[in-house]
Amino acid sequence: MFRKVLFPTDFSEGAEEAAKRFERVNEMPVGEVILLHVIDEGAIEDLMNGYSLLYENEELELKEVEEKLKMKAMERLQSKVEDVKRIFKTEKVKPVVRFGIPWEEIVRVAEEEDVSLILLPTHGKLGFSKELLGSTAMRVVKKTLRPVLLLKPKCKLGGEEE
Repeated sequence: MFRKVLFPTDFSEGAEEAAKRFERVNEMPVGEVILLHVIDEGAIEDLMNGYSLLYENEELELKEVEEKLKMKAMERLQSKVEDVKRIFKTEKVKPVVRFGIPWEEIVRVAEEEDVSLILLPTHGKLGFSKELLGSTAMRVVKKTLRPVLLLKPKCKLGGEEE
């Protein structure tokens, strides 16, 4: 049994497909799942830089935007909890929202939560990673001492889609 699994999600179809693949191949219950969404601080900064002339107090506005994004992300994570419980065969799901650089936050949360496995989809959407396998996933693999399972959302085995 996996004691604790970290499952980062960007809410993309790729992340959902990776979870479904895990469900198909995993027969054991998982003790707990940390369901993580990282709000990319670089994307927020890029967004705010384009509109900084519109704000009287840019720092205050940035905090308000961050809080709204965090609240929306937590709502989306909460809406996924029941599916995650079923997919991972667990009753314990802890939704977590972080701001930062996605790969750094994934590694940090894995250490803080002392996870036994990091489950990463190989394809996400822009914001989680444009070319996930080339950047975020590879950085996580290089920087963590935790086991990492990379799952392709769909792959062809023997010419047929799994």
